[in-house]
Amino acid sequence: CSSRHCCLTYYAEENMRIRNLISLSFLTALILTACTGGDQSNGLEALKAQYDFAVPDTASITKIVIRDKKPSSVTLERTAKGWVVDSVHPVRKDAIEVLLKTLSEVRLKNFVTESAVPEIEQRMEVYGKWVEVFVGKQRVKHYIVGTETPDMLGTYYKMVGAELPFSVYIQGFNGYLSTRFFTESTLWRDRTIFGLAPAAIKNIEMVLPQDPSGGWVITRQNLKDLNGPLLEPASTPEHWSMVDASFETVQVKDDLALFTVVKSVQTLKYEGAIIPSDNVWIKKDSIFASTPAFELLVNTAEGQQLRTRAFYKKPEGQQQAADGTVHVWDPDRFYAELPDGRMALIQRYGWRNLLKLRWDFTELQ
Repeated sequence: CSSRHCCLTYYAEENMRIRNLISLSFLTALILTACTGGDQSNGLEALKAQYDFAVPDTASITKIVIRDKKPSSVTLERTAKGWVVDSVHPVRKDAIEVLLKTLSEVRLKNFVTESAVPEIEQRMEVYGKWVEVFVGKQRVKHYIVGTETPDMLGTYYKMVGAELPFSVYIQGFNGYLSTRFFTESTLWRDRTIFGLAPAAIKNIEMVLPQDPSGGWVITRQNLKDLNGPLLEPASTPEHWSMVDASFETVQVKDDLALFTVVKSVQTLKYEGAIIPSDNVWIKKDSIFASTPAFELLVNTAEGQQLRTRAFYKKPEGQQQAADGTVHVWDPDRFYAELPDGRMALIQRYGWRNLLKLRWDFTELQ
């Protein structure tokens, strides 16, 4: 507080809020428990410290560690280039924004009745997420995020080392917060698959195992000198060509259509990662051993080859085409093997610029 008046006003409002949340007799017991000596004001401060979970200045946060009892853990760190997970991989912007908002805006909702404490703490021990928040090298918060309250509108939190758990919430949000604290690092990672700008690409190849003639290759390589330097600038559509198996140029209707494919590689994303807790995970090996729907090979300017394979996925429920035909395979999604071997879901819509046959680009139909 900046003045004595401000402090007195704050304590008056805080005391009124506490008295509205719990009975006076229970409050007195809590204060006596929290105090090691001194007056009632000190007791209130000691009590408040047990439920002061918020970190108002999220811009100062440099690291967040989340652990559970599986055991599994994830470390999120702020770098000059943004947040990263596992010290390397960029973090999903939406996920870190939601987490920081949660750290900042979490507030006390209700005190917990004495009779409910043992069960809540037992569930915390099994299902809880241990959260550490750092500013610089200093740990400023260390608490357990437990399960949801019976009305599903709050979440049980407890400071590590404190005596009591509390019910917390975010104003304006009807739900519980534990789902925001996940420990699977792959779920924190940005969903961009390749992230390669045209200048980083040498050529792109679409392989269609069930229709080999429909595949295609788009290249930036100088066709007159296959061992020579790549054509520059990479941002010019005229420097990209479609070639056949003999690396002979294939005439296309529009150079810009090829360049649209090249630019799409930079922004391709997967819909969501598939992890061991997902039901389909046990089928991962058999799915990856099946014939792919397609393979996309991206050869980089530095000589690296990156591959994503897509596999047919059974539809959820019975889906029909416009003519009433029942879809055997999901018309909108595929399972995918990402370049680093992880399993994910991808959407046909997100890949629409690449899911084309060779004939879609050429003059002859």
